[in-house]
Amino acid sequence: MKRQEHKQRFYLWDYLWWYGERWKQVRRTSRMDGSFLLYGYIVSLIVLPLIFLSFRLLSDIAMILPFVWIVIALAGHSWVQRIYRRRGKTVLKHYAKRSFHEAVAVLLFLLSTAIMFFLMYCYEYYIPKP
Repeated sequence: MKRQEHKQRFYLWDYLWWYGERWKQVRRTSRMDGSFLLYGYIVSLIVLPLIFLSFRLLSDIAMILPFVWIVIALAGHSWVQRIYRRRGKTVLKHYAKRSFHEAVAVLLFLLSTAIMFFLMYCYEYYIPKP
């Protein structure tokens, strides 16, 4: 009986990371890589809403919260880099036959940025001022 290899699953965030890495390979002077693109989505979809919620709910300790969120943000980015240091080769190999379009990579970056701006606009507009 042949020993089965460990089957690995691939998710949307792997695809986002792959697009960032391919962008880095195509544009050597670009600072955007897979971790940067993926972390942009993590910030815009998870961290930023939690920041706004924490400022809304925990307004008593509003002076301490920025320091807490800076630590969380730095730890999250290093966590993404550590995960893809190990998983990155497998993801690159899995998506090797896929076509890469630079315009899609730029749009993916702009989408995460637009989500962040939209959330900041909504926070400013809908949160009543004391």
